[in-house]
Amino acid sequence: MKKMVFFILLTLLTSICSASDTKILLGGEFGQTQGDWNDYTGEREDSFGLRAGVETKETRIYASYNYLKTKDFNYVNTDFESHIATMNFSAKTKKYYDFIRSFIGVHLGLIYSKWNLGEYVPLEDKDDINLVLGGQAGIIIDVVENAYLEAGYRYSFTNANTSSINPGSIQVFYGALNFKF
Repeated sequence: MKKMVFFILLTLLTSICSASDTKILLGGEFGQTQGDWNDYTGEREDSFGLRAGVETKETRIYASYNYLKTKDFNYVNTDFESHIATMNFSAKTKKYYDFIRSFIGVHLGLIYSKWNLGEYVPLEDKDDINLVLGGQAGIIIDVVENAYLEAGYRYSFTNANTSSINPGSIQVFYGALNFKF
């Protein structure tokens, strides 16, 4: 399975890079992230991210990193933080009104979470790593020739079991600023 996913991503990246209109993509994002555990749905928390990859007029493939930190998670004086690294593939539609378009895509990666329980909770700190898989959709608004704004929704599943500290699913509403070189 891992080899198959690797070869699919390699094929997509190779086909995009060989296109004549390929550009390098660099960007950042800010979002509202909510995790859903088996018995608890978290509050919406601020998340931040970076992305880098390549894109053409119709597609883009990029690696992204997102960070989320929650204070007082389930207990007072505890911290919960997550690091999410994914490979993303998106297909873009034609432009409407010469400056706006929509996109739909998929992502695959890993989530690493750490729960620092502080000194007041009689439990040990925990950390965990799991697979992340999901999809995203949104709109792209061209600002200038080599920069655009993006607003989207991302939904991810994880393979976290009931003893994991990672959520079973993650929802993100985000905005991003991307630059093309």
